[in-house]
Amino acid sequence: MLLKFWGTRGSIPAPISPDQVERKIVAALEAAGREKVDLTDPQAIRTFATALAQTALGSTIGGNTTCVTVEVNDSLFIFDAGSGIRQLGDYLMDDERAKKYGFRQGEGHACLFFTHTHWDHIQGLPFFKPIHVSGNVFDVYHVHPYVPDALNGQMQPWFFPKQFSQIGATLNFHQIQEDEQINIGGATITNTELKHPGRAYAYRIVADNAIAILATDAEYKNLDYVNTAKYFNFFANADALVFDAMFSVRESFVKEDWGHSSALIGADIAKESNVKTLYLFHHDPVSSDDEVFQIWRETKEYLGTAEGAPEVVIAREGMEVDLANPRMSDFYIQDYVKHNVIFMSLYGKLGAHATEQFRQHLAQSLQTYHTDKIILRLENLSDLTMAGIRALVDARKSVISLALVGIPENVYRVIQLTGTTDFFAIYDDADAALRAMNSHQS
Repeated sequence: MLLKFWGTRGSIPAPISPDQVERKIVAALEAAGREKVDLTDPQAIRTFATALAQTALGSTIGGNTTCVTVEVNDSLFIFDAGSGIRQLGDYLMDDERAKKYGFRQGEGHACLFFTHTHWDHIQGLPFFKPIHVSGNVFDVYHVHPYVPDALNGQMQPWFFPKQFSQIGATLNFHQIQEDEQINIGGATITNTELKHPGRAYAYRIVADNAIAILATDAEYKNLDYVNTAKYFNFFANADALVFDAMFSVRESFVKEDWGHSSALIGADIAKESNVKTLYLFHHDPVSSDDEVFQIWRETKEYLGTAEGAPEVVIAREGMEVDLANPRMSDFYIQDYVKHNVIFMSLYGKLGAHATEQFRQHLAQSLQTYHTDKIILRLENLSDLTMAGIRALVDARKSVISLALVGIPENVYRVIQLTGTTDFFAIYDDADAALRAMNSHQS
């Protein structure tokens, strides 16, 4: 899985100014003087510049608004269409590495997901060259029902010279439900609602034995466990958590209900969620490169060297992250409630190390959702041990109704070997289980 950032600013594009460029050049030359770099030696200059590029002095965060891509084998997933999508379009049309996608020839296909439709997440779409090429196809996924109207509206004649109906590519719209899981192009993608004006949605992408989370535009006002457990579960064990770090902690307190968070809050949530790397994202357009780097330093200081602390990285335009570290053996849980039934998905290995987590999560969910009807989705469970069987049997005893669905063949065989198949209500899928529960209730 390849994660790439095309736009990392929030609210409005914030290009670097000529004065800021001049200050960077002057400071870089002063640094070269202190380091006694031989400015007549091209190799010495390149070595110095490479080292400098890791600092605010020798690089820039970038000024484009939100656009992130995930590449899984030959599948391309695009998340949001802020002004950064224009550069993505140039890459897809002209770069040698993008030839395999075929957008220049009108043979391209990609999946475009929207977190929400505020300007900084849609404003680049009219400038995205591949949508103006006949033959290209985009499957557009969204939770908000009005996404097609919003994209059409920003291309009305009083906003833009070319109308939405004149787009050459084919756009197929798919409204997905909150918490719905979809499997497409070698990836499993789920969503969850974030607190943001008008609502925004985070996406969890699981592919190639890696997990990436895009959680932009979110406020975490109440930080106690009951209110944050949902996010701990959704972000659990991620290799990369792309997190809204627009405000300082102080600003997040002062600007309540603006719908944004801070790097230090992200650090806490990432650590509690066992996240490997936290990517600071959705940078404030008024923050300079120096200020963003200062936020990064303070976040690293806050986390210190504590065991289990995530790595902290500034998300910058053009940054590519190859997520190749397998972590799918880790156990984690996702759940949501619908029709007064808790739908709980188990991932990884339910063994001795995971049973206490499962018991605690189950107890917390029963308390939070005020229902004791459970549908356990096991399609992503890789292994089940005797400790896991014991935990499932105990769970069955503690609730009015518990159903197991989507059981992998190897997991089902374990249940058979223990002689406990009759302990559980087992169904092929969640819909069948829900119908059975409803019929028993009536």
